[in-house]
Amino acid sequence: MALTVLSMSTACVDTTGDVVGSTSPTTLALATTTTTTSPITTTSSMVEATTTTSAFQEMAAGALITPTGVVVAILDRGNTGFIVRTPCDNTATVGNGEPVGQVAVVLDPGHGGLIDSGAVGSNGLREADANLTLALATERLLVERGISVILTRTADYAVRIGVRSQLADDLGAQIMVSIHHNAPTPGPSTAPGTEIFIQSDSERSRRLGGLIWERVVDALSAIKDVEWSAAPDSGVLQVINSSGEDAYGMVRLPETVSVLVELAYVSSPSEAEMIATPEYIEIASTALADAIQAYLEANDLGAGYVDEPRFFNPLPGISAGSCEDPALG
Repeated sequence: MALTVLSMSTACVDTTGDVVGSTSPTTLALATTTTTTSPITTTSSMVEATTTTSAFQEMAAGALITPTGVVVAILDRGNTGFIVRTPCDNTATVGNGEPVGQVAVVLDPGHGGLIDSGAVGSNGLREADANLTLALATERLLVERGISVILTRTADYAVRIGVRSQLADDLGAQIMVSIHHNAPTPGPSTAPGTEIFIQSDSERSRRLGGLIWERVVDALSAIKDVEWSAAPDSGVLQVINSSGEDAYGMVRLPETVSVLVELAYVSSPSEAEMIATPEYIEIASTALADAIQAYLEANDLGAGYVDEPRFFNPLPGISAGSCEDPALG
């Protein structure tokens, strides 16, 4: 189906690696929807909404799927509904919705909304749209395998990094995978330049990153006629800022075991054309689901580990004042 894609002009990168840019619309076919009323796939951990405080307390729900399909953390229960943390880190009351208990996996489609499109390919493909398409496809596969999962965003709207990272902790998730597509384009390569950024103090994050890198690179390498790009130190690595902390908020902030995955370069014309295809979404989502399942059910270590950290200071990006909450109900 068709979705709106935006072309990038000036851009900046926030302290979590998110890209913010001014945009103008075109159209591209991609296998997802980005309306703010899209529902997400429910899992076995999702239960019917209740109207009584006692039932709510017994359920110990950490999040709510609002009537418009937006996932929000539950802060409390008031007389008129659920008191929630909105995607822009505000507080709101939602009268009803579908409470969500503990889940195994949180998938984070990076970027989102008009001011945070992420990188944009020469074919007009917005990174935010590609990330969401891939996350939705991965979610469907995990649900089919009986693995409970939820997304940090379900359509094309902004979610602040602190809200994204906190959701995984609120839901007691075993892991969180932040899905991205990379930019700017480095030098040419004979193999995919997939990068996995891991928590520097977590062996579990390292293992999850290695499993994802191994399966994604193996899967993408089978796609023909792609001109790959890769950084010299691409692989599973730590990225450290000048304060000595993990540079990207999606691995620095959550207590949950987390990784940030840059699967391929949307800034590369050849790779952007590949990313926009259903074949890529099928192959990449299967690789992600396989790696996640392997992490949860086995003790394999994966591959692609880089010994030396990368040092990088991302620039400021989305603030509370520039974030616009989607309709919640």
